[in-house]
Amino acid sequence: MSSVGTVLTGNQHFIFVTLTGWLAITGGLLLWGGFILAGLMSRRLEKAYGKVTHWQFLMAAPVGAVGYLSMQSWASWQHQNLGPVEQWIGYTLLIWSAALCLWGVWRFRHLVRIMSGEQ
Repeated sequence: MSSVGTVLTGNQHFIFVTLTGWLAITGGLLLWGGFILAGLMSRRLEKAYGKVTHWQFLMAAPVGAVGYLSMQSWASWQHQNLGPVEQWIGYTLLIWSAALCLWGVWRFRHLVRIMSGEQ
């Protein structure tokens, strides 16, 4: 008779569930903080030179990634998996967040290159 799943021991549960959950949260918050700092730099450049940098995208877009991370972490701590609806919501948030961050970074980089004369 084969078992459907295996039970994790105390150390395995700590490594594969608890530790990875905390590392994912820490990584997500560091990523979010990095985009917040990039948004603040972009805002400062906009105020100093009067060029539109769309810094709002760099500061608001990473919220989707934090939302997905929150959903995933909550499900993990409840010892459940995300259902199909929650997965679609989470992945949609993550994709929109990534697209808006990419656009914001590209716009900021493009403006800095023009201002520095590289083009």
